[in-house]
Amino acid sequence: MSKINFKKLKKTFIIAEIGNNHEGNFKIAKKLIHLAYKAKVDAVKFQTFNTEDFINKKEKKRFEKLKKFELTKKQFIKLKKFAHSKKLKFISTPLDIKSADFLIQHSDIIKIASSDNNFFPMIDKIISSKKNVIISTGLTNMNEILFLRNRIYKLIGKKLAQERIAFLHCVTSYPVKDEFANLDSVKFLIDKLNFVIGYSDHTLGMDALSIATSMGAKIIEKHFTIDKYFSNFRDHFLSADFKEMSAVVKKIRKIELLKGSYQKKIQNCEKFFLNTIRRTPYASQQINKGELLTLENTKFLRSNNSKNFFNMKNIVGKKFIRSIKKDKKILKKNII
Repeated sequence: MSKINFKKLKKTFIIAEIGNNHEGNFKIAKKLIHLAYKAKVDAVKFQTFNTEDFINKKEKKRFEKLKKFELTKKQFIKLKKFAHSKKLKFISTPLDIKSADFLIQHSDIIKIASSDNNFFPMIDKIISSKKNVIISTGLTNMNEILFLRNRIYKLIGKKLAQERIAFLHCVTSYPVKDEFANLDSVKFLIDKLNFVIGYSDHTLGMDALSIATSMGAKIIEKHFTIDKYFSNFRDHFLSADFKEMSAVVKKIRKIELLKGSYQKKIQNCEKFFLNTIRRTPYASQQINKGELLTLENTKFLRSNNSKNFFNMKNIVGKKFIRSIKKDKKILKKNII
C-alpha cells in the first residue's frame, strides 16, 4: 500500500490497536481485523516480538504469558495481506530489534511504543528506514521529546521527518483515570512541534477520543478487542469492542464534519441570509435634497433585499443629491 504523507492527512486516521488481544490465536487475530474493517477504521495495529529478546526469562510468569501471545512471522505476513484485502493499513510495534528488521520489510507503518521512545538503537534503525513511523510520547517530558525530535532531524532531515513521522500524546497507565488524561497536551504538542500530532487512548469510554479529535489530533489510536471479558489479560477491559469502535468512528467523523476547516469565511448555507437579515438604510423622515445623512434622519431595517447595504461610516455625513420620502430605501446613487 502507498505511503502516507502525514502532513497531508485529510481526515483523522483511526487505528484499531489489536496489540496482543488475539492472545496468540491466529484465527482471533484475523477476526479482529475483519471486525475492525466493519467498524470502518483506517488501520489495524499489532505488536511483533521475539519473547527471548524482549522479556527476561527469569521473570517466568511474564515470560510464559508473552510467549503464548507470540505470533510467527509467517502469520504476520498473512495478517498484513488480509488487512490489505480490506483496504486497511497494517501497523505493528516491534518490541525488539530483530522484529524491527522484519517490520521494516513487511509493515505499512511502524509504531514505537512509549516504553521504547528512548531505546535509540531500535529508534535509529526504524527512522533511517523509509517507513512511516508513529511515536507514542508516554513516559516523557517535553525536553525528552525535543531531544528525540532533534535526533530524528539529524537522521533524515526536517522535511522528510515532518512528512513521515507523527507523535501521539499518550499516558502510560492502564486504564488512565480522567484526572491524568491531560488532553491539553494534544494542543500543547501541536503548538510546540511542527509535526502531525495524535492521541493514543488508554481511558475508558469515548470522551477522551472526542476531545482529542476536537483539539486537532489527526491520528487516533484505541485498543480493540473481540470481547472485553475475553480473558483476564489487562488490555481487553480497557479496549473498545466492535460496537464501541463503530461508535468511535462515527463520533470522530461527526466531529470532523462539525470542525470544518481552519479558516473563517461565509459558508454557502449563510449566503441566502445575507439578503434577508442584514440591515439596509431607510429614510426615517422626509429628507430634502442637500441635507446630510445622519443617524437621526435614517433608520436601518432588515429587508428581503439587503444587497444595497453599505458601511455606516461611509454614508453618515454624506449629502443627498435628491429628496427622499419617509420609509424609502436609501441607495448609493442618492448621496455623494
